[in-house]
Amino acid sequence: MKSSTMYKNAYSDETIYKTDTATSNFADTTKYIWNGGTKTILVNAAMVNASYIRLPEATTSNAGLIVKVIYALSPAALTHVGFVTSLIVGGASTIGAATEGNAPTDAAMVSSAVGTSNLRLDLDVNVAGKAGGHPGTELTFYYTGVANVVIFKGVMHSDVDDATLSALFSTTAVNA
Repeated sequence: MKSSTMYKNAYSDETIYKTDTATSNFADTTKYIWNGGTKTILVNAAMVNASYIRLPEATTSNAGLIVKVIYALSPAALTHVGFVTSLIVGGASTIGAATEGNAPTDAAMVSSAVGTSNLRLDLDVNVAGKAGGHPGTELTFYYTGVANVVIFKGVMHSDVDDATLSALFSTTAVNA
């Protein structure tokens, strides 16, 4: 591979279209060398139950990397997004309604503070505690150059009344 191609793949902005329903391992450094730039993963398939998107682990070498996961189609059921060793620090908000339209009481927010051991997000559009993944859900992960810590911001949509997000974060590795 030419060095200019390797540099482009590692540091430039890139969009990946996920059109299969299976698990994806974007931490596989034999395929993806992401050291910087903004990488956007567009999920355009109804991922199957218990499938996951594994993101690159945070290292001192990938400071400035931003990874966005944007859902165009809802997962078929529970899916996971996250890491094996990198801890998630940040928060998410969601709006959900069983019928689209005015949802004045169907909003929730949750955070994962420094010192927690949260490794992944559990998303299910039909479960109040995991309410996310509906089309338009955007998960953004910021890599600051601190090993094994990623800053997270999530703006989510769900298909459930009275979302709570009480079970969004998990201390289980994304591939477990």
